[in-house]
Amino acid sequence: MRKLIKLAAGLTLSGLAGYVVVSEGVAVVSSDAVVNARVAVVRAPIDGQLTLERRAIGERVRAGQPLGSLTDERADEARLLDLEHAAGGLATDIGRLQAQILSVTASRDALEERTVAYRDARLRQLRSRIEEQEALLASAKAQSGESDGELKRAEELRARGVQSIAILDRAQAAHQVNIHNIRVAGARLDALRTEMDAAASGMFLGDSYNDTPYSSQRGQELSLRITELGAELGERSQRLTMIREQIAVERQRVSRLRDAFLSSPVDGLIWEAPFGNGEYARKGQDLLRLLDCSTTIVTASVGESDYNRLKVGDAAQFRLSGTSRVFDGQVLRLAGSGAATVYNNLAIAPGPEHLKRFDVALAVPDLVADGEVGCSVGRTGKVVFSGTPREMMRSVGRWLGLL
Repeated sequence: MRKLIKLAAGLTLSGLAGYVVVSEGVAVVSSDAVVNARVAVVRAPIDGQLTLERRAIGERVRAGQPLGSLTDERADEARLLDLEHAAGGLATDIGRLQAQILSVTASRDALEERTVAYRDARLRQLRSRIEEQEALLASAKAQSGESDGELKRAEELRARGVQSIAILDRAQAAHQVNIHNIRVAGARLDALRTEMDAAASGMFLGDSYNDTPYSSQRGQELSLRITELGAELGERSQRLTMIREQIAVERQRVSRLRDAFLSSPVDGLIWEAPFGNGEYARKGQDLLRLLDCSTTIVTASVGESDYNRLKVGDAAQFRLSGTSRVFDGQVLRLAGSGAATVYNNLAIAPGPEHLKRFDVALAVPDLVADGEVGCSVGRTGKVVFSGTPREMMRSVGRWLGLL
């Protein structure tokens, strides 16, 4: 029984040893592996003096968090000054036109008051003249009645032969004169009434003056001038509005040229700060480099034969040096040998020995999400690549010398 137990234990140990040997022969293991991440560069958008927030290398920052600012005191403001000067001139013109409109309006109102007073006085005068003419017409009618009676008596006396023909002629002449006086008085009364009706509507008739008094004519001229000033004021106001809109746009442009505010484009860590606080930077120069922790990957290198067995999407495991933690991942990129250019935007550049081998990049989601070792750029470890069963069998055959 003891022999059987010893035999089973020996076979088990031999199986484990064989599994370890076969696993080591079949598995693909990287010679080096480094936690890496993309570097986000904050560049100077303008020329200017740099003001940086106090940030330590390795300090964590959030996307949108202020990092500093640039100020260029030599920004070109000539266009803005010209526009402001033009706006000032238009504002002065607008004030002058508004004052002129107020002054001319006051003068026109005064003339309109004089016109109204003149019309009222003229109407009163015409009423008086009409009353006077009505009295004269009544007097002429009374005289005509009296002369008509005298003419009848003169005709009766002449018919009897008592009165001479000369007296009859005088009576007839007096009667005709009174008839004409009635007509004249009536015509004058009609003329006065027509003149009064016209005056009531603003027209003044007469032989020695125009149909409109001077105050009314002058008021009309001032009303026309007010209209002209109003049109000119509207044109100036419209131009001022347009120039103020241009000033607002120009101020934004000058502000962008004079002041630029820097903020973090990513959630990550301060990696490099080539410039110090207070230094003068040129447009396009790198001011800060930030690790983008959301892009954390693992870069490794393998031999050519192992490299040719890998493909994008293969499963892998990354063991972080100094710990017993193992993270699952998968092949993200196969860059081959001499893959220096793919590291241009990564934090950790490859060494000469790495470039002699074949570059492999892995996505390790659990490492990115880990709060303890996440974004641990620069730490090293080992990557073990898992093959398919067929590949493992072929590897075993090659290892045993059967293939």
